[in-house]
Amino acid sequence: MKADSIHLFDFLENSKTIFEIPVFQRNYEWGEQQCGQLFKDLVIAAHDNQDHFIGAIVYVTETGRKMSHIYRIIDGQQRLMSLMLLLKALADVDDQDREEIQEQYLTNKYLEENNHFKLKPVAHDMEAFEAIMEDRTDQYDLPSKVIKNYQYFKKEIQRAELSSAELYEALNHFNMVYIELTNDVQDENPQVIFESLNSTGVSLSASDLVRNFLLMRLDSEKQARLYKEYWMKMEKIFTTNTFVDFIRGYLIMKTHKMINRGKIYPLYKEFYHDAGLDSAEALADLYQFAIFYNQLSHATTELPELNQILRHINIMDSRVVYPYFLMMLNMVATGELSSDDVIEVAKVFESYLFRLKACQRPTNGLNRIVIALCDKEKADGDYRARLLSLLNSTFPDDKKLSESLMEVDLYKQRNNLAKLALIVLEESRTRETINFDDAQVEHVMPQRLNNDWRLEVPNADKVHDELVGVIGNLTLTKYNQEMGNKAYSDKKGVYRTSNVRLTREIADKYPVWNKDSIIDRTDQLTKELIAIFPKPANELKTEEVAGEHSITESVDVTGKKPIRITINDEDMPVDSWRKMLVNFMEYIWRLDSRNYEKIKGDSSLSKMLFISQRNPETLDNGTSIETNFSANVILALISKIAEICDVTDEVLYTVK
Repeated sequence: MKADSIHLFDFLENSKTIFEIPVFQRNYEWGEQQCGQLFKDLVIAAHDNQDHFIGAIVYVTETGRKMSHIYRIIDGQQRLMSLMLLLKALADVDDQDREEIQEQYLTNKYLEENNHFKLKPVAHDMEAFEAIMEDRTDQYDLPSKVIKNYQYFKKEIQRAELSSAELYEALNHFNMVYIELTNDVQDENPQVIFESLNSTGVSLSASDLVRNFLLMRLDSEKQARLYKEYWMKMEKIFTTNTFVDFIRGYLIMKTHKMINRGKIYPLYKEFYHDAGLDSAEALADLYQFAIFYNQLSHATTELPELNQILRHINIMDSRVVYPYFLMMLNMVATGELSSDDVIEVAKVFESYLFRLKACQRPTNGLNRIVIALCDKEKADGDYRARLLSLLNSTFPDDKKLSESLMEVDLYKQRNNLAKLALIVLEESRTRETINFDDAQVEHVMPQRLNNDWRLEVPNADKVHDELVGVIGNLTLTKYNQEMGNKAYSDKKGVYRTSNVRLTREIADKYPVWNKDSIIDRTDQLTKELIAIFPKPANELKTEEVAGEHSITESVDVTGKKPIRITINDEDMPVDSWRKMLVNFMEYIWRLDSRNYEKIKGDSSLSKMLFISQRNPETLDNGTSIETNFSANVILALISKIAEICDVTDEVLYTVK
């Protein structure tokens, strides 16, 4: 490894040198803000007449054809591209120095490789870059940050107080640090250097880091081949955030462990080494499961019945189950499992998820259940039985679902739960998959009452307050705004001609719309939903996932010992109820120190934790809290504090 400072012009003027942005690097993403700062730095350097540090360039050296030198840029590619665009803009404005800039810093006159250009961008940016270098930007009509920033620099040069010649002269003051690496075994690993430069994780996503980890160690030819064969195809499938979600789900499936979003990259490296993979094997496997993940996201598997279930699960925004379905789809592809087996377990999950959400039960325990399910050896070949044994203790029964649908404002539940319920009810009538993307949920008795409704319905306001959002008062329509707040006597005629059978039934069955009508229809639709989303009979012994529970569950933990509290997917081992309370209070402080003010604002909590102290424990922030409570009291304290601090859905605990 070599490292030293160097002036920009000394770095760029090396003849027969190609600065190659490896195929795995990100596209050019600098915007006007970063380019504006670079230009300001140039103006400052010109006024001060002093060297100005512009950052570091890290590269791996290779020998190319005809005695050329290949500098594969590991870090600093965004800055290097911007500097090339700035130089080209100066050349196009400055007649006097144009030829010198072109021949010294932008092109290799005696090297035909890369069309004589010194910089070789990634494929995505190559066409726009060549259009600039060959003076034909007027022929390039696609959106491009490369073109946009070149034009920005040109505009800034033309309106600057300094002449283009003075700005060009000032570039000689740009000073940088170069770090030159080789791929020799005895030298520093370029990946290690790269990680140290990007250790904060601010500039690169987990998917960026995984990509670089898999491709950086390879020579240019293998990089290009594997990038094109696998990674480029995955980039077309995913956005950045979805890509990260996919890798997290992939790791959960492979490792059967909780994967924190902030630790995806180091955990992927650990998996890679433990599995004994090479880059080609790892990329091929990722790509195969990326296809499955995309099929899950868009409900486009080769199994139509499964796709209908997936559409329902996706409406409920329950991608937490994807790792399990990734495993299932792969088992179907390899012949380990039949399509009927997958559809059977998918139906169970669909029912479980709908009932959980309709009954307003927390779903955060699903993470641990999915992790357990991904350990397929424990299923012993019977995946449905394994699934039921894990879900049974938290699977809402028919009575609970009936009570909830009669009481809960389903319309206000998250993830379009009311619309999903209405869609499946309509599908059960037609036995067809219907596209209701443009349909809206219609309140028969409207959300805002008017006098017409008050005249038609006895105690209309009370009925409205109690029942306006329940399933019996809801239907589907594609002309919601047209209906508005019209009285039922006016709506009925329109309902009768609706192309939605569920809506036609209202007009046919109910001559008036009042409390009795809503209750009757709610009862009828509830019975249908219970049949559509059944709770399967489970003759096996219920299995608790390592004794894990949501903090909201009513569980008697007398005689049991905690082994872990999980908050926001972060596991914290504990060996006593007292330690569990302490860890939770430490977390609440780290989350927001104002949380303690909220806790002290509750008189009972304040007295129990902060005032009446017999066996106090001093926290990291210096606050003392009482810890001498029974297990069940500690659970009640944590549950109440979690509710006050709005973290109820994030807290789980495990007992043995």
